[in-house]
Amino acid sequence: MARTDLERPEAAVLEIFDAVARLARVEGRAPAQVLPVRRKAHNVPYGVRRRSLEMLDATTLEDVADALTDNATRLVHAIGWEAGVVATAVRQSHLSADGAPGSVVVLEPLGAPGTPEWSLAEHASALVMQSPQHRLDALRNGVPAKLLHVLPPAAPRCPADPPNHPPTDRAPVIAVIGDGLTPIVMDVVERVLRASTDVHLVLAGAAGRDSRTRRFANALRSWPDAMSGRVHATATVTWPLLAKVDGVLDVATQHTVPRAPLAAMAAARAVLALGDRPAAELVRHGETGVCLSGHDPARLAAGLVGVLDDPALLRRLGKAGRARYLREHAPDVRARRLIEVYDSVTD
Repeated sequence: MARTDLERPEAAVLEIFDAVARLARVEGRAPAQVLPVRRKAHNVPYGVRRRSLEMLDATTLEDVADALTDNATRLVHAIGWEAGVVATAVRQSHLSADGAPGSVVVLEPLGAPGTPEWSLAEHASALVMQSPQHRLDALRNGVPAKLLHVLPPAAPRCPADPPNHPPTDRAPVIAVIGDGLTPIVMDVVERVLRASTDVHLVLAGAAGRDSRTRRFANALRSWPDAMSGRVHATATVTWPLLAKVDGVLDVATQHTVPRAPLAAMAAARAVLALGDRPAAELVRHGETGVCLSGHDPARLAAGLVGVLDDPALLRRLGKAGRARYLREHAPDVRARRLIEVYDSVTD
């Protein structure tokens, strides 16, 4: 758990469906009626079986059909393209004598509306999406409104509960996360490092991997040692990393689900979001985080420096963000919302 890549969709899936099963038992339901299926965590040959206790890891037709051999009516929640293909195939292959499907399919596409996985919408009893913007995009692409259910995303619970805060007697450390490490973002990073001579920045996850490309590596090498020595990179966003930073700056592209910023909220770390990035939907400016609007690198950098120079503000934002996470984005919260969706398609 400690080394879980918190940018991956799998990070919260197990906890969410564990919560679904637990709530089902409490309410006297049959938890086996919900069969969660997700895309593979790693590329493995079809036919290779990789199972965990609560769910199927390999989205192969053989595995899913094997789990449905008793022909009971099941609810299959499929996450991602590969899982959706398998779930709809199972639904079509398990027909009763009168032609009715033997399973109910709830699809949760991970790509933006209009990508191929949305072509499966006609086979689903419901589609789960993670933002109102995705719902609007789906409507524009012709998906019937009655199928659409907006459920805010969730992040796994932080292993340290309550999370510890970094010491205040050291220089601030900010993690830069997301897949949008553009030249403008690098310009902002450079300006922050020039303006604040003690801050350290960790390019993490997708941003860390992108920083190793030739274009960005050359830019880093062109900076003075006093600046480049305060820039670090790591290929994943993990709980140990979040425990060491004071906040995160999200630079993800528009249609990315803000999984790592949610994990930062779970860890009581301040979330700093550019105004047009997904994490901006998570934070209330000045209350649970900071939204920096506009495209002027000088203005964005000045806004960041102002926050970094106020450790008390970073802590207050982190604590408020964690409170919002517990109210709206914890696994148990999403599990309850999922059960409401399941009820709506099985009643």
